[in-house]
Parts: sequence; structure tokens; C-alpha cells
Amino acid sequence: MRLASARRWSVARRAGIVAVCAVIAAVALIVAPSRGPASTVRVLDTLARLEGAALDAFLTAHPDKLLELTNADAKRFRSGWYALPASERRGLERVIPAFVGNADGLPYALRDRANRRQLATELASAEHDVRSHPGDRGAAVRASSYVAIRNALRSSGGVRRYLVEFIPNAQPTAAISVGDPDTADVVTWAVPGMGTYTTDMQLWTLAAQNIWNAQGEAGASKDRSVIAWMGYAAPPVGIDAALGDYAANGAPLLIEAIRGLSAARFGRVPTLNVVAHSYGTTMAADALADADLGVTAFVMLGSAGIEERIPTAGDLHARAVYAAEAASDTEARLGRASRFDPRAPGFGARVLPADGDAKTGLLPVTGHAPILHSSWNDDITSTAWTRIAPERVRAALYRDHMAQHGYLDAGTQSLAEVAVATTVPPLSVLYTVAAK
Repeated sequence: MRLASARRWSVARRAGIVAVCAVIAAVALIVAPSRGPASTVRVLDTLARLEGAALDAFLTAHPDKLLELTNADAKRFRSGWYALPASERRGLERVIPAFVGNADGLPYALRDRANRRQLATELASAEHDVRSHPGDRGAAVRASSYVAIRNALRSSGGVRRYLVEFIPNAQPTAAISVGDPDTADVVTWAVPGMGTYTTDMQLWTLAAQNIWNAQGEAGASKDRSVIAWMGYAAPPVGIDAALGDYAANGAPLLIEAIRGLSAARFGRVPTLNVVAHSYGTTMAADALADADLGVTAFVMLGSAGIEERIPTAGDLHARAVYAAEAASDTEARLGRASRFDPRAPGFGARVLPADGDAKTGLLPVTGHAPILHSSWNDDITSTAWTRIAPERVRAALYRDHMAQHGYLDAGTQSLAEVAVATTVPPLSVLYTVAAK
């Protein structure tokens, strides 16, 4: 049952890429069999020679051809891509940017260029739809997501950001890398939990930036990357977070994304880490249990729980497994009615502190949120606050906000622990539970 679900959602993602490339909407959700490197080269070569109406006509008549490419092994696709002349590769990037931008195995600088082009197109279209149909909530959500993604791509602290995944649809998904994943010595995947969508892309990318900054303070290589990965449909806040379907559907997508990095790096794989929050820990644990991806550290923050089919940390194919949960986090346990708490004795994760350390000045996590603070959220003159009246109410709420901290807010003990866990090589193959 689980394998069928994973296959169905992996196929749906690929069909989504095809749809964005202007293939007819009636394309069947099938997996076309791969016919090997020679076939990949032939299909790419054919597409590269077509443009405009000719390209649309070809894809309408042969939708299986693009499906064949989307289902190709990442290493095979990479080989086929580089077998083309440079002029044809540039042509494909221009005419089908949505496909090129999400093709596992291609360099991320190339994917970034293609995805930014597609993002500009989709944003213009969504904004037109909003103007034409002011009551269309779907168009408004898409436009908000695309604006958030665009704004999240603005570099901070001199560190370039890359749009490494972008699937525009009713609920867009995306991934932004802080730092260059094509050259990084260490790549960390930051996976969000329930209620986190690309309308929150700026804040989640800031969380990735905070991890990147803290890793530097912990002595990490200057050439590192933290990927704010919103590549799956997270459950909404509420009862859905207690269900396993969203995790089972998202896990194969995370597996594909991490394997794509290996292919893009021609087998010279950097140190890989995964940091996940809330329901993201459930989904990421499913992925790591299902595939040995060569992950060094897996860090779980405020976990919604690990499925019972994964009895120990040793089943997660990571060299070191960690878990942290603040004493004031009353939400995480709600997702664990039928799942394991990864901090439980016998599971095998090392428990990290998150309640602050007055001696070192590290702040405590005060709830379940992953991140609460940004230049916008902390600016009392921003519309986030000025719309609140009367002034005394606004002032009280602002004071309360400034006293609250999420797991990945700058200055927190949990962020410092995440940085050390993803920077310092583990002392043993698998940590055991540390006493609190």
C-alpha cells in the first residue's frame, strides 16, 4: 500500500512538470519505460530543434517523450544532456525552462536560471489572473507564493541563493539553496512541517540562512549549502498532521531530490545532512528509512513522531541521529498518538537541549514554531503590526512576540545545537540517547 502511494505521488510530480511545459492536460499519469542513454539523447535532440507551435505540436502528439525524460535515471539524463551541443542545451533551457529547472542531475546554477525564468512567467500570469478575477482565491494564493519565492531569492550577507526546484500549480512547491550546491563541501536539507507552504518561503529560507550562519560559527567549511526544501505538500495544521499519507507521499520526492544532487555532482558527493521540523521529521524519517542516501546527520526538531515501522534510529541510514524538543512545545506530542517519540530511550537518537542556557546566553525555544523572527516580523512599524489597534494592544503583543523564539531563530540553543550536529563529524556510527 505504501509503495503504491509513493509511486503514485512520484508520478504525479513528474506529470506536473510535464503539464507546466505546456503539454496537453489530458496526459495520462503513466510511467514511460526508460529506453537507455541513446533514447534520452534522441528525445533531447528532437526537442532542442523545435520551438513555439512546432514544439507544442510535437509534445501534444508525443506526450510520452517528455514523460520518458522525466522518468529517466538522473545519471542517465545527465549523460544525455551533455551529449548535446551547447547550442541545443541553451535552446532547451529557453523553450522549456520548467522542465530544465527541475531535471535531477543537471547543475544547480543551470536549474536556477531556468526556474527564475519560469517564476517570472508564472508570476506575471498569476498577477494578470488576480487583476482579471479579483475574487479568485486560487490565483491570489499562487501570486502570493510566487512573490514570496521571488523575494526569498534576494541574497543576504553576501551568500548567493539558488532556486533549485520550482513546480507552479494550485499549491506551488519550491526549494531555495543558501550557498552553491554545485560546489559545497556540506549540503544540509531543511525540511518544514505542518502548515508551511511557499507563501512562507521568505521565512523558511531565513531559517536556512540561520542554519548556514550558525554552521559558520561552529567552524563549517566556507563552501556550504543549506537548502530550504518545500518540495512536498505539507499537511495543514490540525488532525491531518496525525495521518501518515502526507509523509508517505512526500518521502519519495525528498529521496529523488537528494539523489539528484549526487548525480549533479558526478558522484563526488558532499557531506549530506537533513534537518527537519514537526511533521517534516515524520516525512524525512520515511525517506531515510526507505533509501540509504549517505546522510551523515539527521536532526529532528519538535518531532510529530516516527512511524512504528521504523523502530530504531539505526533504521534511518544516517551516521548520527538527533532529536530536540522544548519543554514548552505542547504541539509536537499531538502528532505522536500512534508514532514513536524519537527521544524515547531505546530508539537511539541523541537528545539535544532546546530550553536555553543562561551561562552561554543561548535563548530557549518557547513553543512549537520553527522560526518567528525576521526584519519584517520584528519591525513594529511594519504593516504586520500597524494594522493592530489600539496602540497599547499592539505594544503588548509586540513585547510578547519579542519574548518568543522558534527552533531555528538566531541566538537559540537549538539552532546552535543544529549547527554543531551538522558541522562536527559524529564521534560514533550511531549516538545513543544522552541523559537530560
